[in-house]
Amino acid sequence: MLSTVKLEARGLPAVAVVTGVFEDLAGRMAAHNHRPDLKILVLPYPIEDKPADDVREIARAYYPKLLDALGVQS
Repeated sequence: MLSTVKLEARGLPAVAVVTGVFEDLAGRMAAHNHRPDLKILVLPYPIEDKPADDVREIARAYYPKLLDALGVQS
């Protein structure tokens, strides 16, 4: 999270990627570090217990959203 804040502070495009359980914390950390508009991509929770195929499916579903948040045309 702090790495994302530092990249944004340097003017580099960055997105914090968290699971739903950390969404509120990520927003508070961004605000605390003077980056209330920090882009945060929220993945479903839980993810750690999912089979690899399910994680790949989530990755495929969220990858376009990540590119969009970074301002990349897909």
